[in-house]
Amino acid sequence: MPEAAPQDLRDIGILAHVDAGKTSLSERLLFVSGSIRSAGDIDEGTTTTDYLEVERERGITVKAAAAHLEWRRRGPPDLPPTRINLIDTPGHIDFSSEVGRSLRALDGVVVLVCGVAGVQSRTEVLYRACVRRGVSRLAFVNKMDRRGASFERALGDLSRILDPGVVAIQLPWGEGEGFRGVVDLVEMRALDFTATGGADPRGSSVPVPPELAEAARLARGALVEALADGSGEGLEAAGLMEDFVSGRESPPERVRAALRAAVLAGRLTPALCGSAFADGSAALLLDAVADYLPSPAEAARPPARLTGRGIGPGVAEVSPLPGDPFSALAFKTAVDPSLGRLSWVRVRSGRVAAGDRVLDAGTGALVRVTRVFGIQADRLEAVDSAVDGDIVALALGSGPGKGGPGLEGAGATGSTLCDPGRPLLYESIRFGEPVVSVALEPRTAEDGGRLRSGAAALADEDPSIRVREDPQTGRVELLGMGELQLEVAVERLQREHGARVRAGAPRVSYRERLSGRASALEDFDRDLGGERARASVGLRIAPSGAEGAAEARVEGLVIEADPGLRAPASALEAARRGAEAALSVGPSAGFPLEGARVVIERIALPGGPGSGPGRTALRAAEIAASLAAGRALKEAGTRIVEPVMLLEIAVPESYLGAAAAAVTGRGGRVESVDAAPEGVRLLAGAAPLRCLFGFANELRSCTEGRAEYSARFARYESVPDSALAGI
Repeated sequence: MPEAAPQDLRDIGILAHVDAGKTSLSERLLFVSGSIRSAGDIDEGTTTTDYLEVERERGITVKAAAAHLEWRRRGPPDLPPTRINLIDTPGHIDFSSEVGRSLRALDGVVVLVCGVAGVQSRTEVLYRACVRRGVSRLAFVNKMDRRGASFERALGDLSRILDPGVVAIQLPWGEGEGFRGVVDLVEMRALDFTATGGADPRGSSVPVPPELAEAARLARGALVEALADGSGEGLEAAGLMEDFVSGRESPPERVRAALRAAVLAGRLTPALCGSAFADGSAALLLDAVADYLPSPAEAARPPARLTGRGIGPGVAEVSPLPGDPFSALAFKTAVDPSLGRLSWVRVRSGRVAAGDRVLDAGTGALVRVTRVFGIQADRLEAVDSAVDGDIVALALGSGPGKGGPGLEGAGATGSTLCDPGRPLLYESIRFGEPVVSVALEPRTAEDGGRLRSGAAALADEDPSIRVREDPQTGRVELLGMGELQLEVAVERLQREHGARVRAGAPRVSYRERLSGRASALEDFDRDLGGERARASVGLRIAPSGAEGAAEARVEGLVIEADPGLRAPASALEAARRGAEAALSVGPSAGFPLEGARVVIERIALPGGPGSGPGRTALRAAEIAASLAAGRALKEAGTRIVEPVMLLEIAVPESYLGAAAAAVTGRGGRVESVDAAPEGVRLLAGAAPLRCLFGFANELRSCTEGRAEYSARFARYESVPDSALAGI
């Protein structure tokens, strides 16, 4: 993996709704760049980035995969190639955590839209996430060779639903079975993908066909006008404005430079079109990635917080620069059979090499980088070092010295690795609370060991999966974001870890939330191990967060001290432990308690001023806080809440009634019905997750397989009294 100059490097991802063609496009990009000998096929299970057995059998992406390629864009022969680090991400909502954390490593994305279906629900969610993160964007309208494809309709969806700054830089030359290439609006030339014998994968460059001349002229004018509005984006935009006012044709170089400035400023999103199965589409998209998406030196740099001795609370955040000491964010972990856990990192500053000592700023662990690897799907390529902008895998070993934190946990997902001489922390990665669970029982004692180690490995690789174990029965419970995610996890446990298990039916992860507020004071005075233990703890408990808030994460338990409380830090920590133990589950049904805020108002211990509390006094404070919190919890009361899912169903109009009946029959509600191309209707609604197990099969049956269905978590709502008996 040769080192690329920062200006010649791009870190990009491909994002889309499920089945929009992400993996097929990734294969074509790798193929036309010469990184692979032939483009893999999803149906044949031969793709490069979907390399897990479960991915190839199901034809879906379940984990983000990284690869790299080199591309020579248009220009002088001595122009250095652009090195592109590419991450292919899952489209299914159950694996959304893979997308969210991958975004933390990217400077630019290609947002894929189906030319037939247009902008779909998942596309919208992903696009908003890119905007929030300040990630530069290209749009690619795929499947222009499919019947019913319409670039005009898809472009309208992009502008209306996602971003009014979307602007076409290509037009399709034909649609559906008549698709043969594109018109490049920057060069004002047509590229014929059907021509044979040419050496250039971009296709044969020819004049714009007469039947497209007027449409191309109008689209070129709209592009130049949009660019000319960018008065703050440099001389290129100013020159375009002069050309536009005077009626002159702007040269391609000026248009390209102005478009790059507008993309880097986040004002415009260029839209391309084509087919993931056409070499020309992939080649032109790679040109656009090199021309318009930012290098690491140009991309927005995430802020980091300085840590360590001598750093006061008023110190401002910093944005590390390439010349600064090493820092990186670990956005993913993977397990290698021979190397163990590997931390996938995006280097944010400096350089790291094998043998370097680095600090995990979150845990305080000082570790050694034993190996550095480039990532090419399921293949690792040993490299000497990595620099700012690189996406690599690091193998970490025990660092020198004694007495510090151990290696365990170092380099986990969300960790900041940095130079020990300049400790800093990037924003960590948060994961949504799981909404569904499945219980697993090992068939033999040997399977039990494999189950526990395999489940721990899956949870380490994907923190959106949680693991609970009953030490008496050996039963393991996996919790996750949806049925499909857990179904795939069970398959991987059996295939990759050799754990033969019996899996129960999926269950909803219910929660308990406070119904009211309460206060309690506990005066504890008892004999503990022959020694008198006394403590007095007072606290109040109240709901936190907004009921019905449409968040993918339920606010957990928050325990804090009253601002006026004066107590030793050790006593406060003991009271925290006691309150947390008492409030781990709710009193109604023993489900985890969520959305509670506890304020410790009083801690009184024996002993005079200046004397620290002893072990017995701290134990008394812990017990008193536990008893006080338990009494306050019972007085406040709780209610059981359940996850409610947002539904989107694309169904032919003739089956609309059957689909709506299936939703309402499951205790859901239909909230809207909108028209879509080709006589399709988009039905949006909501339903409790407990009612949706098996819904996909029912929907396929009642619509004869013609409906497409997706669901995503919306909020928690109280369980109706009529349903409580079944929980």
